Amino acid sequence: MRHGVKNKKLGVNAQHKRAILRALTTSILGKGMEAEQGNRYVRTTLHKAKLVRSCVDRMITYAKKGDLSARREAARFVMDPKVLQDLFNTIGPRYASRNGGYTRILKLGPNRAGDAAEMALIGLVEDEIVVKTKKTAEAAKSEAVDMVEGESKN
Repeated sequence: MRHGVKNKKLGVNAQHKRAILRALTTSILGKGMEAEQGNRYVRTTLHKAKLVRSCVDRMITYAKKGDLSARREAARFVMDPKVLQDLFNTIGPRYASRNGGYTRILKLGPNRAGDAAEMALIGLVEDEIVVKTKKTAEAAKSEAVDMVEGESKN
């Protein structure tokens, strides 16, 4: 029975699993810095994305603390010194007012061709989320009429 067993094994030994999680965490945090270029997500399998989510959240929590002990703990896990510096200088302060939930997992449609693994995108959430409201049929119709009248006047 699997009492008290929290995570998936990923079919690899413990050292390989840790290396996979470290590499994915570093990659996700590195992509979080490239948010301006629009390439914010890392493509991986759904199970790996679910596992690495807790690692990324832990690193951002260390960055929010910002003390020397937290920096050393994060440096044990994050593989790139530049990503570590960006984590503590920009990502940590960006999520200072947010209590957890720093990552977003988006499932991709078809499974991978070779082994039928479910694929997903994982990346950091944005601070500002634009809420789109549904337009009523009348509002959409009046907006279309205004656009047509505006084009005919020009």
